[in-house]
Amino acid sequence: MKRIISLAGLLMFSAQLVAQDYIEISQNLLQAMRDGKNADKYVQQIAEINPAKLKSQIDTDKKKLAFWINTYNGLIQYHLTKNPKLYEDRGDFFSDDLITVAGQKVSFDNLEHGVLRRGTAKLSKGYFKNPFGDDWYEQYQVDKIDWRIHFALNCGAADCPPIRIYDDETIYEQLNASANKYLKSQVKYDREEKEIYVPALMNWFSGDFGGKSGVRNILEKNDYLKPGSDYDIEYKDYDWTLKLGTFYKD
Repeated sequence: MKRIISLAGLLMFSAQLVAQDYIEISQNLLQAMRDGKNADKYVQQIAEINPAKLKSQIDTDKKKLAFWINTYNGLIQYHLTKNPKLYEDRGDFFSDDLITVAGQKVSFDNLEHGVLRRGTAKLSKGYFKNPFGDDWYEQYQVDKIDWRIHFALNCGAADCPPIRIYDDETIYEQLNASANKYLKSQVKYDREEKEIYVPALMNWFSGDFGGKSGVRNILEKNDYLKPGSDYDIEYKDYDWTLKLGTFYKD
């Protein structure tokens, strides 16, 4: 007797043959968090990603930036929404292996400093590599550090940049928009003292921005300073108060 395959079974089998779009999964995670919906499904999908397939699919800096920024922001929102007390010890929250990506227990520091900052030592301001590199994150890391990630990553603090859902096809335009909006909200002047106050992030990750001269160049290119200006650059304090659900509306 011949076995009859139902249409539903055939469709299910065909769906299994279609490769998962990992960037889409990361976007779905963020969209669920933005909409206040259950995101367990997407967290599980990220945890179960095949590592070899992830490496082969996320194979350009555009794709890596979109996937890893979305994943970082999405998992931060997910875990802190479920358990805000995790934020009471921020050091442990970021450095402990609390999340699972592609079958590996890793930390948020692994995603930020290992993958997106190419293994840069966390407390080196961007000037030194971590001497204890990890094979897991090295296989996924970007080819070039992009300073704009610091205006895209949201760690849950009140002064963190708002979240945007990134797409690999438009990632650079989106990063430009995020950087411009964050700078516009953060840059302040003391015209009497001839000082310009910029985000603390530009100090913490100074090397990623090209040092103080690089920061000045960014400010000049974005019309916050005139070329040759004698304004001194000062860095603002950072508000670490927990604040979740901060998304751009566009």
